[in-house]
Amino acid sequence: MKKALMAKNESVDLNTTNQSKKVREFFNTKVHRYDVEGLCKKYGDTMDATGGRRVRGKDAINLLELSNSVQYALGLETHVPVAESVDVKYRHLITEMIRKIEKEYDCGTAIEKTLAETIALSHVRIICFSSAMDNYVPGKISINKEINDYYAIASKELDRAHRQLTNAIMTLRQIKMPYTPLNITAKTAFIAQNQQFNDHVK
Repeated sequence: MKKALMAKNESVDLNTTNQSKKVREFFNTKVHRYDVEGLCKKYGDTMDATGGRRVRGKDAINLLELSNSVQYALGLETHVPVAESVDVKYRHLITEMIRKIEKEYDCGTAIEKTLAETIALSHVRIICFSSAMDNYVPGKISINKEINDYYAIASKELDRAHRQLTNAIMTLRQIKMPYTPLNITAKTAFIAQNQQFNDHVK
């Protein structure tokens, strides 16, 4: 009885595993809800259907929503999500800075593009918090506990933005820096504070 029950349980587990595998394969090979290729195809088909005509009313609203979805889906190319995360007056600045960083460092991978966005975003945050701190001058505003607390937080955020900017720049440079192997053969080698090499160093 016990053996029969164990065999039945193993059969159920095996069936469940196979079913789960089939479901995963199905959704991995089919267009799902957030499939970017499907979204781009839908946008292309919609544009083709207009035949170059100007759409109005509900069709125009649907096309605009679809266009926004595509721009967000291709965010690493368009940089729209990052641009719309900052104040309106900084959106052109951050987009231009990202594109210049990508060109300067030849950013082609997703990680490199993400670092370019992080650098530009940190730079804009530094501008924002620096502007806020500029008002923290006696005579410009009335000083009270709430104001002091606000500027204490702003000061910490400014320091954090500086660290994020520096770390992102260093990481991107390390990624793009060509690897140069260093081989040292020596019987005795001492590296002092002034970087001197002594004795049989080749």
